[in-house]
Amino acid sequence: MKYLILTIAILFGINCSAEIIGKAKITDGDTIVINDIRIRFTGSDAPESYFFGKTQTCKNDSGQEWECGKAATKKLKELINDQTVRCSDEGQDRYGRTLGICYVGEMDLQAEMVKSGMAVAYLKYSDRYEQEQNFAKKAKAGMWGGEFQEPETWRRENRD
Repeated sequence: MKYLILTIAILFGINCSAEIIGKAKITDGDTIVINDIRIRFTGSDAPESYFFGKTQTCKNDSGQEWECGKAATKKLKELINDQTVRCSDEGQDRYGRTLGICYVGEMDLQAEMVKSGMAVAYLKYSDRYEQEQNFAKKAKAGMWGGEFQEPETWRRENRD
């Protein structure tokens, strides 16, 4: 039925962007599940809380390691706070996850994660959160308060 409605909408030129709405299960700092749909945040990239049995760590300004991957997941849980989440459906990534921009009320979750330093703007794909990243850098928020490896680089180096 959903596909029939979308087909009719396309044939008649009706703009109908799908939204996914519901309670979210937080997987990590940039991935949630709503109604059994795995959603990867578009435009941001968070450190890994669990990736091939490893947790991404960062260093604070004193050089001490901290589990930034787990901290990012915790931050997203705090932002969502068991509230209803609304995400756009912007297609799928190569892993079959739905790509989307997600909100709690009017709060853009990706923007808040980047601004808090618990995720980086994924500038390789979009400049949408560049301002929030510049704010986090200047404020030395989260990961920007010390040293960290870009999540994409960390994943590439820790696959096996």
